[in-house]
Amino acid sequence: MIIKENKEYLGEMIHNWELSHKNRYVITWHHQGGSSLEKRIGRVAQVRLEAGDFGSDSVLLRHCNDELVQHTNQSFWLIPKKFNTYFDEIFKDVYLDDSESHFYTIRGEESEKGFIIPSKVKDGENTPMRGVKAAISSKLNEVLSL
Repeated sequence: MIIKENKEYLGEMIHNWELSHKNRYVITWHHQGGSSLEKRIGRVAQVRLEAGDFGSDSVLLRHCNDELVQHTNQSFWLIPKKFNTYFDEIFKDVYLDDSESHFYTIRGEESEKGFIIPSKVKDGENTPMRGVKAAISSKLNEVLSL
């Protein structure tokens, strides 16, 4: 089934992952080279904090074609719940993930169980993403103190 384009799919941007996001429908921002909505919309199966490229979060999404796909270096928006009935119909034959009872593996290794997997980056260590966040936070504090 083809997903119809709708600007209202961009609901609340996810800044911090929460347990309430488990199996929620989300949409990613556009991929380099462009991607269909079928490759940008999915149900959140698992989140691995700071496990992606450059220290970004690695998010496993279950797409409407039943593929489980890793997404890194992307922004995510919760699709408003008013669209659940529409997406439930599109995803009706798609496996409903249960990350609390199943292990998920990325690239044949890194097997993890649970919905939000804590970062393996130690406190005090730096990643490119931590550097970006620190620079933005510093700039915001500077502007707010004016």
